[in-house]
Amino acid sequence: MSVQEIKTSLTDAVGSLGSKIKDPLSFLKEMREASSDKIKTLVNDILGLAPLIEVTGFCMKDLSVDVGIPPGIKLSFTKERDVDPATIEKLLKENEDKTILTLIVKGLQKADAMQKEMNLSYYNFRGLSMKIGLPPDISLKFSRIEKAGPS
Repeated sequence: MSVQEIKTSLTDAVGSLGSKIKDPLSFLKEMREASSDKIKTLVNDILGLAPLIEVTGFCMKDLSVDVGIPPGIKLSFTKERDVDPATIEKLLKENEDKTILTLIVKGLQKADAMQKEMNLSYYNFRGLSMKIGLPPDISLKFSRIEKAGPS
């Protein structure tokens, strides 16, 4: 499922709001059921992309699904290694038809560049979380470095 298909689905849902406002419980039930099918498809697509995402040096550790309105998917990544930009560009070019892969990889690249620019001398970069939904979101995770005590 592409980002455009998700946008179209959401636009269609918002367009039908006028007639559904009269019966909000029915509307919410319909939205939940429609979202459930879309989310299942999106989750399966993302899980299938995991090996390609690992080429970027990030490993997808956790996946959680928000089955609310709006629905969303949260992915947690750890950074395993640095990968040269040419390898990532080659991956994107070879898979340019996979819109979700492009979205995830570009988000990972942006977050990685940001964390490298931060001067957090007492903290280690642990990884990041990414929410695919409305609104999209990326959270960087850092852990405080514990000082070794006197021996």
